[in-house]
Amino acid sequence: MDKRQRIAISEFVSDRTPRPLTGPLLTFDLPSEVAQLHAEPIWHTHGHNARTLLKQRDLRVVLVVLREGKHVQEHEASEPLAIQPLRGAMRVHVPTEIVELTANQLLSIDKRVPYGIEATEDCELLLWVGWSKD
Repeated sequence: MDKRQRIAISEFVSDRTPRPLTGPLLTFDLPSEVAQLHAEPIWHTHGHNARTLLKQRDLRVVLVVLREGKHVQEHEASEPLAIQPLRGAMRVHVPTEIVELTANQLLSIDKRVPYGIEATEDCELLLWVGWSKD
């Protein structure tokens, strides 16, 4: 694989090692990915960090780490999404309610429903976002 191909399928953020974001088969060591996010300066400075793990034609998966009390500002996705806590606890704010989530739970949110995430404990989560070309 030449450099142009690596750039086309890799993510370049700060000093991170480029790696594939798409392909027929990808595996992830989530504890290792979380440890790397916690080791980066942005975590120490801002109490949050994230990394896209997967960018497929119709799906994105983002690993997010949040320190207790930190927020993911309100978003509104154009496609359905799911929030899967791996560790810790959080509140997900949607217009009609606040949902408490902990590890081993899964919350789905329909497209165009605004949501925000508040860490009630240090937490790690996967954000699964549907994606379309529209």
